[in-house]
Amino acid sequence: MLNVEVYRGDRVEGELSTDKIKSVLAGSEHTLWADMESPNDQDWMTLSELFGFHPLAIEDAQKQDQRAKVDEYEGYLFLSLRSWRGFQRDVDDIEDVTNEIDVFLGPNYFVTIHQEACPAVTETRRRWEQHPDKLTKGPAYLLYELLDTIIDDFFPIIDQMDDEIDKLETIVYASAGSIDVGPALRLKRRLLLLRQTISPMRDVVNHLLRTDIGLIPAGARVYLQDVYDHALRQVEQVDLHRDMLTGVLDALMAQTSNRLNQVMKTMTAVATILMSASLITGVYGMNFEHMPELHTKYGYYVTLASMGIIAFGLTVYFKRIKWL
Repeated sequence: MLNVEVYRGDRVEGELSTDKIKSVLAGSEHTLWADMESPNDQDWMTLSELFGFHPLAIEDAQKQDQRAKVDEYEGYLFLSLRSWRGFQRDVDDIEDVTNEIDVFLGPNYFVTIHQEACPAVTETRRRWEQHPDKLTKGPAYLLYELLDTIIDDFFPIIDQMDDEIDKLETIVYASAGSIDVGPALRLKRRLLLLRQTISPMRDVVNHLLRTDIGLIPAGARVYLQDVYDHALRQVEQVDLHRDMLTGVLDALMAQTSNRLNQVMKTMTAVATILMSASLITGVYGMNFEHMPELHTKYGYYVTLASMGIIAFGLTVYFKRIKWL
């Protein structure tokens, strides 16, 4: 589905005919935004006819498995962006937690392509339609609004991860019992996916800032610098959370190892006590006819008493050295 809007004067107009779209593209005084959601073959054909994009760029937009990047073509830019969708159950890949948004940025047009409803695009369109006077400086400012919306959506996720790590730290450092390592491993996996999403987005904004691109005016670079600062801070926060989680996992493994050592000590003490008693019964269980105390009237009771005394003495000793 292709939705085209254009800024004229002080308002945004939609439902443009093909001739009007071509007229806007031929001029330079208006800004056109074409948005495609779940495009079909006809939409791709229309897009190619209206804008004349390179076949490689169209192919990249159709694949929907691109890493966030910027490609420069003659007269326009192609960007592949990743907006946050949310963690799913049994998350295995970055495509499970993000939506791909492909963008074509030209001198007077802004084209966005996505396979499903995207909150970041919806929010950017809402700002454009409600406050078009703030976005009349060209398509580069629409790109800034989209990037700013995408990057800002990561802050609540990072804060949520921070809260989960704090709870996990409290459980690990305060609990003396057995703790499930599963939540910590899931957090680590999610942090990895989060970094895989944010880090390329940071590189995209950095590319727009450092490269001399005529489509990005100097006035827009100031705004993009703010987006880059946010992305850089997010990457640093994710790296910090990964370090914190590594510390939690190390503490968890140390506690598990300590509990295992204590169990082994207890089992060793119990085995030693039982082995001492078994030694006596083993000696007197041998089938020799001539053995000391073998026919003594109270030999059985003396043997039981000896085993009890030895077991009691070993128990006291092991408790003293805290093996029991």
